[in-house]
This record gives sequence, C-alpha cells and structure tokens, in this order.
Amino acid sequence: MTSRPELKLTSILNMIGDFRSIQPTVRALSAQSVRENLELIIVATKEKAATIDREQLKDLGAFQIIEVDSLPSGAFGWARGIRAARAPVVVLSEDHSFPAGNWARTLIDAHAEDDYFAVSPAVDNGNPQTCTSWANFLLSFVEWYAPDRPATVVAGAGHNTSYKRDVLLAECGENLEAALNPERVLHLDMTARGKKILLDSRTSVAHVNISLPTAYFGMSYAGGRVFGGARAANWNVARTLFYAMLFPLVPFIRLRRLLGYLNTPEKRRKAKFMRSLPLIMIGLFCHAFGEAVGYMAGVGNIIPTYTNYELHRPDFVAAGERAEIWGS
Repeated sequence: MTSRPELKLTSILNMIGDFRSIQPTVRALSAQSVRENLELIIVATKEKAATIDREQLKDLGAFQIIEVDSLPSGAFGWARGIRAARAPVVVLSEDHSFPAGNWARTLIDAHAEDDYFAVSPAVDNGNPQTCTSWANFLLSFVEWYAPDRPATVVAGAGHNTSYKRDVLLAECGENLEAALNPERVLHLDMTARGKKILLDSRTSVAHVNISLPTAYFGMSYAGGRVFGGARAANWNVARTLFYAMLFPLVPFIRLRRLLGYLNTPEKRRKAKFMRSLPLIMIGLFCHAFGEAVGYMAGVGNIIPTYTNYELHRPDFVAAGERAEIWGS
C-alpha cells in the first residue's frame, strides 16, 4: 500500500461567487510542480459550496470545503481555513491572484531554509492593459514588484503571503481574524518584535487589479481608513492627532517611496508610470484622507465596503478583462 504524499502547504481560498469565480486560481494551483504536497481549503456558504466541481480538485494532494453561514470579510474565511489547515505552512490565496508554477515549491523551500515568520512571493500585474489597473497595482503592490533578489522586508504582500501555521496561531491566538484585517499592521508589529519576513523573488503571483476609475478611488479611500483605524487602535490622543494632521504630506512621501521601488527606466516603462501618474496621485490622496479619517474615527463601518472591492473583484474590472479571465 502506497502512502499519500506529505502535505507541506495549505492554500486558503474564499469563494464568494459560484465555482466559476475561483476556477482560474484552481487551475493555477493544480498546475503547481508539487501539487501532491498542496492542500486547498475553500471557504464558502452552503449554497455556493454546492457548485464546486470536486473533480477539478483531484490533482491536488488534498482539499477541504468549509461551509459557513456568511463571509463577512476575507479575514473571516482565511482565519477559518488557517485553523483547519493540515500543512505546517499556510498561504492566503485569492480568486483574482494566480501563482506561477514554482510558487508552492518556492514557498515550502523558503520556510524550510530559515525561521521566517512569513514568506511573500513577488507580485506582477495580472491585467496590465489599463492605466487604472497599473495605478491600483502600484499603490497596493509596488513594494513586491519585480524585486532584484530575495530579501527580508518589513511586510509581505497582502492576501498573498504564507506563514508558519503554528507560529501564526501562537502569536495571534483568538485574535487571528482581527490580526489579518489588515495584514500590514500584523506584519509591521511582527517585524518590530524581531520576526523575519522574506520577499522571495524566485516566484510570483499575477494579481488582477481594479481597472474601473470610480471603484479604484473608492477602494483607495476604504483601504486607507481600514489601515488607519487598525494602526491607531491603541494610540493616545496626541499621537493620533499628529498622524492625522500629516495626511496632506503622505501622498508625496509615498510617491517618493514608489519611485524608489521603480528604480530602473525599464520598470517605470513597463508599469506605465508616467501615463498612470495622475491616477496614482488621486489614489494616494484618497488613501491618505481615508487613513486620516481612520486615525480620528476608527475603522467604523467601512470594512463591508472594502470587503466588497476585495471579494467581488470581477465586478470592478473592465468587461473585456473579466471575460478573458473568468469567461463572463
């Protein structure tokens, strides 16, 4: 009797629509060079779970389907999946982010090589046709775009980072869901406490970005408020006021950092930087204003809005891109 291959990596994927909404990601996971060591956990409501074609999951080492009453946020589903995972390394996955064929192997090897708290892949633009997509991508992922070599970083790519499961659970405990919303605050906290995060340039994911301008502006504001509210949750009044008053300067500080990552003419050309610059600046101001509101008023009721942009990504990309990627 032959034994089953050892599970080394669990990918956790929220499914908001029917099975078609996650098929591109499932295909990318099933094409992994070490798919026999890969477990997939799909988190979905009972109604949506009924649409899953289990036959399309057969090439993976294992899979689980977790049925929930509702998916109020991505962090809710990811936290449920992390607790149920059977592999020692867990990775957050998205229905609009498609890993390269060596992704699973690279993440597994990187975690085995050192005591990293987290390992992030590089991130490429999965729908590079429009300036709006590039503006959204650069605001969200420029830190992880086309890195020259593997390096330790202060934060990994949101919703696409892998973790040592036991360390993550030990650090976050019952607060796991809150810690994942947003991840950047978790990463900054962990690195400040001496934990190491690796950006591994040896693999990447192709991330589909918002390409409708009004949605891009809305998500920039919502993302800023979520980040600001979470970051300032335990600050005193003086520190909160100081950071909130600095918000008009933040877009220019972030633009300077962005240019630091786009450090070659080729990177700037490929990213359509000059053509996208007006949209980049508007998005930076929307995010900075949202961040200031978050500092002063907390997260408030913005999470459902932010979650809508994240979990219903096909609704916020151009029709041609939607048809090309999801077939509808």
